[in-house]
Amino acid sequence: MALTEQWILEAPDDEALYDILSGELSRLLPDSIQNDRDLYHLTLTTLPRGLRAMAGIHFFDVSMALDDLAWHFGNQNDERDRRETSNGLRELELPEIADMFDRMWTFFKPHMETLASSDYGGKDFYGWLNEVGAQALADPMDKYIWDHCEKVGGLGLLKSWVDYARKYPERCVVTEKRA
Repeated sequence: MALTEQWILEAPDDEALYDILSGELSRLLPDSIQNDRDLYHLTLTTLPRGLRAMAGIHFFDVSMALDDLAWHFGNQNDERDRRETSNGLRELELPEIADMFDRMWTFFKPHMETLASSDYGGKDFYGWLNEVGAQALADPMDKYIWDHCEKVGGLGLLKSWVDYARKYPERCVVTEKRA
């Protein structure tokens, strides 16, 4: 059953609303779609802008929880995914973090071939990040993002999903078009 504005507005707390939103994304973007990146990106274009933004930042949230901003670019090699992350951060009203993401993306543009090949000239990834200056650039941005996540609580960057859905529930539901 599709998500409704009423479900969003009646969610009793942030965790319940997050579960509702996450369930809707899982319904609309099952593994069979996520595993085919072309189909995934095509499907994203059919989602309401709020859900699309939420899907766009999910992997980035995982990267920030487990690694950091510089490592995220080692894990995310598809330019379409990076564009969805940047746009998603902006849509979800995280412009400072979007600016940091874009600054890191600009830094890595000349290094994309190296990132895609995973050939770091005999160095491990962390050593390479330090050598090219990526880690030094990322460190203060990481601190800002992690401080933001700590301030908003256990959901981290995904707290933006909840805040956005409460503010713009109409942007988070699939509406059927009638003839």
